Amino acid sequence: MRNHFSTCVRKGDFLFGFDERMLTCLEWRTGKVRWKERGFDKGSLILADDHLIVLGEKGKLALVEASPDKCRVKASCQLLGDKCWSAPALADGRLYIRDEEQAICLDVRRK
Repeated sequence: MRNHFSTCVRKGDFLFGFDERMLTCLEWRTGKVRWKERGFDKGSLILADDHLIVLGEKGKLALVEASPDKCRVKASCQLLGDKCWSAPALADGRLYIRDEEQAICLDVRRK
């Protein structure tokens, strides 16, 4: 994995992270690639329950199922501009993301 902005996250026997411009899942013990997905450029991610919260370097935010079987994007949207180089942060049901010029707080608590 050639991460740029954040390290990989581990869920069970699998690592999820960015290998250059590809969102990637691999078996952490063997290094075997399970899947790769384009569409985020370089980026960062965090693990929340059974999902990845992914922020691409050009402001695309996505919720991805943390599954080794297949990349399943549950939702995505373009929220920020260029140079999103910091990892998302999740605290008390609020998601914080930022680019070079602004920060956004999203209430992601269950209703």
